[in-house]
Parts: sequence; C-alpha cells; structure tokens
Amino acid sequence: MTIDAEQIRALTHEYTFRLDGGDFAGVAALLAAGALRMSAKGMDEQEMRGAEEIERFYANQVVTHDGDPRTRHVISNHVVDIDGEGAHGRCYFTVLMKPPRQPIQIVVCGRYFDTFERHEGAWRFLRKVIQVDYLTDISEHFLIDADHAA
Repeated sequence: MTIDAEQIRALTHEYTFRLDGGDFAGVAALLAAGALRMSAKGMDEQEMRGAEEIERFYANQVVTHDGDPRTRHVISNHVVDIDGEGAHGRCYFTVLMKPPRQPIQIVVCGRYFDTFERHEGAWRFLRKVIQVDYLTDISEHFLIDADHAA
C-alpha cells in the first residue's frame, strides 16, 4: 500500500464523513475542482460542476432531521490505481440510516467510480460517479427533484 493510495482512500472516506454529518458545503468543497454525476434509475445523468451547484444538489435532496441525515456510509472493496499524477478509484458503498422512531436500515447500495489528480502536491477529486445499484425505501433519505428526474 502506498502513501498516495492511502491519501486517495482518505478523500473517499472524508466525502462520506462530511455527507453523514450533513456538511453539504464541505462535500461540495471536496468536489469543487471536478464534477459529480449520479447514475440511478429514475434520475438523469447530467454532470454537476462547481461547489455551488454540488452543494445545492445535496442540500435540496438529502433528507435531514435537524440538519442530520442520520446516515452512515460504509465503504468496502476499495481499489485505487495510480498513474503518475492521476488516479482512479472504485469501491462499493452501503448506506445505513436510522430514521426517527424506526430501526436502523440499509437504504442504498452502489459503487463509486472516482477520478483524482495530484494538484500542488495533494490529491483531489476530478470526477465522482455515484452508481446506485440497489434501493429500499429512500423516502426518509433522499428526494429526487424535477431538475434531476429522468
């Protein structure tokens, strides 16, 4: 395991920590230099770019309870391939949620396909594709607004 691979994995984990904490501005800051694309049935696949657009996407679509999404993202099978100043990562994600007055439940499973670049000595996201593979009842977790519905 290289230090670069660990730094790249840490970026993916930081994304989930910020998302689970309801820090949508922080999520947008991590992705600001690149693009975000959601891929799921019932959702168009347009890319979002820039911190403002990405923050707005999360703020308008992630259901929160007093600012808390009440989620925990679990990352597994994280593979990182580095090629000089660029890198690609892929992994599985599972989102656990604890809605008020309900048990903990799995609400979504999928894959992240990420592209990174080394910029001024540090790694950053260039592109994040979120491929949703399986959903349960996401009504307490995520809304798909008209701008992103297919």
